[in-house]
Amino acid sequence: MRPDEIIRRILEIRGIASEEDVREFLSDRPKLTHDPILMPGIKEGAEFLFRAVSEGKRICVYGDYDVDGVLGTAALVLFLQSAARSLGSLSEITYYIPSRLEEGYGLNEGAIRAIKGEGADVIVTVDCGSVSRDEASYAREIGLDILITDHHEPDPLRRPDCIFINPKAETEGAGYPFRLLSGAGVAFKLCAAIMTLIGGEDRAFLHELVDLVCVATIADVMPLTDENRTFVKYGLAKLRKGARPAFLALLSVAGVDPGKLSARDVAFVMAPRLNALGRLGSASEAVEFILTDSEDRTKEIAERMERLNTERRQIQEDCFRECMELVNAGACSEEGGKGAGVLLLKPENSHEGVAGIVAGKVRDATGLPCAVLTEVKDNNGLLKGSARSRARFDITALLRRHGELFERLGGHAAAAGFTIEEKNLERLRDALTEDMTKMIEDDPGLLDDREEAELEIGVADVSEELAEAIETLAPFGAGNPVPSIAICVPAEELSGVRAMGHDGKHLRFAASGIPCVFFGGGGTEFPGSGAVRLTGRPEINEWNGTRNIQFAVEYIDVLQ
Repeated sequence: MRPDEIIRRILEIRGIASEEDVREFLSDRPKLTHDPILMPGIKEGAEFLFRAVSEGKRICVYGDYDVDGVLGTAALVLFLQSAARSLGSLSEITYYIPSRLEEGYGLNEGAIRAIKGEGADVIVTVDCGSVSRDEASYAREIGLDILITDHHEPDPLRRPDCIFINPKAETEGAGYPFRLLSGAGVAFKLCAAIMTLIGGEDRAFLHELVDLVCVATIADVMPLTDENRTFVKYGLAKLRKGARPAFLALLSVAGVDPGKLSARDVAFVMAPRLNALGRLGSASEAVEFILTDSEDRTKEIAERMERLNTERRQIQEDCFRECMELVNAGACSEEGGKGAGVLLLKPENSHEGVAGIVAGKVRDATGLPCAVLTEVKDNNGLLKGSARSRARFDITALLRRHGELFERLGGHAAAAGFTIEEKNLERLRDALTEDMTKMIEDDPGLLDDREEAELEIGVADVSEELAEAIETLAPFGAGNPVPSIAICVPAEELSGVRAMGHDGKHLRFAASGIPCVFFGGGGTEFPGSGAVRLTGRPEINEWNGTRNIQFAVEYIDVLQ
């Protein structure tokens, strides 16, 4: 098959079949966006904030402490400040990011009191609040208006009784066409709705925020499809031009060329550094990092991010090592536990700032959903849990089956955060074990996340032209992975097998003359006869000024 035919087949498999959809997906300047007014609550919210700014009210933007929350907060602050200027208003726009270690996720009454004490009239949240019914009621009791914007799964029993903007919220009739926006994406749509009320030059200013939404979308592992793909394509183009001083400073300390920035660089270089402030320091600095006009302050925060990220990696590695020791020991005591497809781990040296990352690493290493537990500081008897899942397993939905055991609980399909009394931990473990045993009996492949090849091609189809064509499907990430392609090769056409890497854990070989690399494949034994099926992707290997095609192998299956 020609490279363009292979690309078209991949798109068809992914549900992108019409000429219009194909052009949109491959376009460097996509146009796919949805009318913000379709989102539940957004018309009311936009009119409310427009009035608040016009009347000169003091507005506090209250965001989560992760990348999505802090960049969404920065975007909304910048837009509302611009809106105030356009309207000739003296409205003051402030922000508040709770401490991950001292306050935890979401709204809390202490922060609401402090915001009121500083003279705020309005709180608008970003990336939190979907389960903050009590906190929203408290804000109104003390004279604060409150507006919630979020993208996490709402809980009908804890839905806040106020203006509530969430693409996942249930509404009568048609809802928002795309439910999987980031928290920053929801904030951006709110800005777009306000912009229609303001008009004028703010329309251009709104586009200046798209790089913030791009980074937030990738960092929060939102699917790079539909409207998110539009945000990310335009955002990456803006990032590559180096238009925002803060991001230029961040990439400089990380040693990354902005002109070659990819979605992977955003995920594995930018996001961890932005997150490091909230994990080990103050996430408020990450908002300041975006907002400040001081070149010296920008550089200072970027360097601090780099130092904290290095420290974070070491803490993370230590915590992961201890968690894996618990897993390998089959621990089922209060220090850690393994049930039927569920891991609840309480390492002695757990650190709340890295618990979620470690839970994800344990999940990747074991294939099992995992929660890492940390004792709540100065509150004996309470534990905080950060849970991560994979494949088709919805960890938040499972935990909500036992909502009575938790003090707090929230999240989405792949990740959850909760607070639980330690005395309830064994009850939770037993309940999850019972649930998962039944779920796996009903669906044995529930936790199987091995990606099957989307398409099988001939060895002769593997070419530099195909590798280049595959890149037209970028940016790659959640919801739009690098295509998984299979080739079948007779065993006698496998040659030049050799280990590589200082410990021999990787493998190089040739398949029918095509160079192959299999990271983590050291020790693989090939059959002497028959055939093998290689699943992976063709890519271009550039080395010392030369370009060669190679096949990056993910799995090897022996065929009978």
